[in-house]
Amino acid sequence: MEVFIVNLLRRNAFYLFFTILVAIVSSFSIATCHFFPNLLDKNNLNYGDLEDTLDGSTRLVVGMHDTAQYSTARSAGNGKDIQNIQTLNLTVRQMVIIDMDGKHTVILDEDRNFDILGVSRSDPVILSSVSIEPGIYHELRLVLHDENTITVNGEMHPIKIPSGEQSGLKLKGPFIIPNGKLFSLMIGLDTSKSISWNQGQGYRLQPVLEITNTSEIIGIFRGYLSISSDLGANETLVQLFANNSARLRIDDYPNYTLWANYSYNSVRKELRLTNLSLDAPGLGRRELNHVMKKIPSEIVMPVKQWSLDSIIAVDYSGIVCNLYRVDEFNFSNGITFTEFILNIDYSDGSKSGKEVITEVHFIDSGAPPITLFSKFAGSRITEKILVKNNHIQGSSTRMQVISYLFENANDYNTEPGVFGGGFVPFIMSGSYFSETTNNPWQPENHIFTLRRDNDNQEFTVNFTKRMNIYLEHENFSNNYPVVRWDSYPNAHDYAVIVLVNSCYSKQISNDNNNWSIAYKKLTKDTSFMIFSELISFTPIYSGQLIYAPRIQNGDIIRIEVYALDGSGVLNTDNKAGALFMDSINIVR
Repeated sequence: MEVFIVNLLRRNAFYLFFTILVAIVSSFSIATCHFFPNLLDKNNLNYGDLEDTLDGSTRLVVGMHDTAQYSTARSAGNGKDIQNIQTLNLTVRQMVIIDMDGKHTVILDEDRNFDILGVSRSDPVILSSVSIEPGIYHELRLVLHDENTITVNGEMHPIKIPSGEQSGLKLKGPFIIPNGKLFSLMIGLDTSKSISWNQGQGYRLQPVLEITNTSEIIGIFRGYLSISSDLGANETLVQLFANNSARLRIDDYPNYTLWANYSYNSVRKELRLTNLSLDAPGLGRRELNHVMKKIPSEIVMPVKQWSLDSIIAVDYSGIVCNLYRVDEFNFSNGITFTEFILNIDYSDGSKSGKEVITEVHFIDSGAPPITLFSKFAGSRITEKILVKNNHIQGSSTRMQVISYLFENANDYNTEPGVFGGGFVPFIMSGSYFSETTNNPWQPENHIFTLRRDNDNQEFTVNFTKRMNIYLEHENFSNNYPVVRWDSYPNAHDYAVIVLVNSCYSKQISNDNNNWSIAYKKLTKDTSFMIFSELISFTPIYSGQLIYAPRIQNGDIIRIEVYALDGSGVLNTDNKAGALFMDSINIVR
């Protein structure tokens, strides 16, 4: 079976553009009010790395939520389980943030009462939302009220919080508040590890905290990035949402979208992409799973600037790239596409549910092919295809469309490879299709002219009716094998040629493609009987020896049937005189 190239993701970088941005949640696990030491202090901080401050102030939001995986049982300090906790009511009465010079800024000065068991990471309680000067802050303090309570088995009890009710819980930074629209600081309390009970002391809360600080810049950004070692720079769209999700798209693959969770680590100045998923129309679960195995669990990029109007990051190749804010999730005016509709037909609808892979080859420009993964639902597949206009040289380009039909989806295999000197995510190798729209007798079939900037173009390819050649006796062990085939529309009559790749020929010439014509017949019927004992071969010369072997065990027999057009001439070199040619190979 021939090996043919399939570029699975040429329209939208499926797995390659995952190398682009995003960012991490900066987490610090803090047990029993003992926090990690300061990562940066006033003596070792490089102030030259900081961005210029904004005129005015930015906004700081501080929230809190429960991070426990369950809420009905907590492990007590003495080994006793605390069962059936219904509520844990806390009251924060003051919050103070302290900068690197020791200046205290009060960001909350009134009671905030809440049941921590009732607030989740996706819906935290907001303790403060204030304007604050951008800069570096090394500590946040939460001072709690001294009347916090816990409800267990329907009974309310006081719960003590060591230090939290006097000097407050001290959360160490630094927290670098940049030139952003919003800087959020989310405090996660793991109640499953924080609550204990002791005889004589009652219930105690020794907080195990997780701190997430994120400078959220909501909006759409656009610029050029090199996103892998295999691709050059591509125009990239990045949209950041308020819920810390993001979508990305690059110009080479405009129909595919990469979704992810993102955050920005203001201490390390990194963007990170996590929880990646691909929205790829036309790809089935099998192809998506194959692609996702190629994507790392997270990708990190260094950030030079994180501001309202631009994100300046270092891409995969080490180049500093600018992503500027734009109003719409569209590529720039210099990146344009031509859309056309492709129909793939199977006349009788008998292949409904079968897998089809379609290649769109650009004859004039030499661009990598666009590849579609489809499935018949009835007798027709309809696909809308975007072609990047720099793949169209001048006002138009010729393209050949070839579809391959697979009786079993497991019959094709794909792996990364190279096409025309450039990387492509998939090359199909060792794959076996049952039918194709490509007619080897008429190689110019299904060649179309795509006109640039004309979006009303529609093309159709057909799976040509095959003649389905078969041997009634399956092999040549019987002296009278019968060859049969289906009639072909408009065929005047049929020419049958039997060729043999003989073991004797291989011994003499060492040529695996040494075919000898063993039998020829012209008929109007759709079957004929071969008298194999009467088959004679063209003599084979080797020095003074002449070999005229018969069909032996191990020989390959090829039967070709031509549906003749009535012209009276069959030219196999110039592919003239026939409407179609079908064949089968048999090993005796």
